[in-house]
Amino acid sequence: MCCYMLYTSRYKKELLEKLEELEQEEEMANEIEVRQIGSIYEVACLMEDTKEFCDEQLAHVMSDLVQKQVISRVCITYLKSKEELRHIDKRDIMNAFMNNNYLSRQEGFSSFTYYLLYVPILQEIKKTSIFNIEGWIQFRTQKYQILLSDLLEQFVLDYSMKKEVVTFIKLMRDMSILSVPLEEILHLIYNTEGAPQLYNKDMKNMTGFYIGQYCKELLLDSTLTREDYILHILISISPKQLIIHQRAKAREQQFLKTLEIIFDDNINYCKGCMWCSN
Repeated sequence: MCCYMLYTSRYKKELLEKLEELEQEEEMANEIEVRQIGSIYEVACLMEDTKEFCDEQLAHVMSDLVQKQVISRVCITYLKSKEELRHIDKRDIMNAFMNNNYLSRQEGFSSFTYYLLYVPILQEIKKTSIFNIEGWIQFRTQKYQILLSDLLEQFVLDYSMKKEVVTFIKLMRDMSILSVPLEEILHLIYNTEGAPQLYNKDMKNMTGFYIGQYCKELLLDSTLTREDYILHILISISPKQLIIHQRAKAREQQFLKTLEIIFDDNINYCKGCMWCSN
C-alpha cells in the first residue's frame, strides 16, 4: 500500500476527477480521503500496487493536471496583452493552442513536456510522496512556461497571417462572384495518390487544361503545390457549385478546410457515386 499526500486550493475537482479516471483505467483499488485545512484541500491517496508503479501513475496524473493549467495560464496572460485581437480571435487561438499542445497521458507526451514536467514530478513523488499543485505550478514550471510562451507567440503570428490570407482570398473570390461564373459546376476528385483533380460537369478531367490556362505564371514558382494551383483555378472560375469526391483520400486535409472557409455554401461533399467507388 502506497500513501500520497496531495495539496491544492483551486484544483480539487480536477484532481479528484483525474484520480477517478486512473482508478477506472488501471483497475486500481484506491482509497481517497479529502479534508479541508483553511483554504487548502489535503487529499490523502492510498494505492494498492508496487511503489514504482504507483509513483509512475500518480506522476502521470499530476503531469496531466499541471500541464493543462499551465497552458491555460500562459494563454490567458499572453492574450490579455494583445489588445489588437478581437475577443472571438482570442477564444479561437486559445482553443486551438490548447488542442495542439495539451496531450493527456493516454495520448502520449511531447518531448519537452516529458522532460520539463513528467520527469521532475516523478522524481519529487518518489522522494517525498507529497505534492503541492499550486506550489509546483508557481515555482517549478518556469522553463516550461517560457517555451510555451515562445510557441504561443509564433502560433498567434501564424494565426494572424493565415487569417489575412483567407480574408484576401475571400475578397478576390467576392470580386469574382460579381462576374458571371465561368462554370456552373466543378468536381474535385482525388486520385489514388491523394492529389486533387478538377472535372467539369460532364466529368471530363480538366486539370491540365485549367493549369495551362490560369496558372502559367505560377508554374515558375517551384514552391507551389498542386493544391495551390487548384485553389487559384477555383478562385478564377468561381463555380456556383463545387462537388468534392473521395475526401478521405486527400493528402492535404487542411486544403479542404481552406476550401470550406473560402467557398462556404458552394461546397457539397459527394456521399457516393461511381467515381467515389472507383
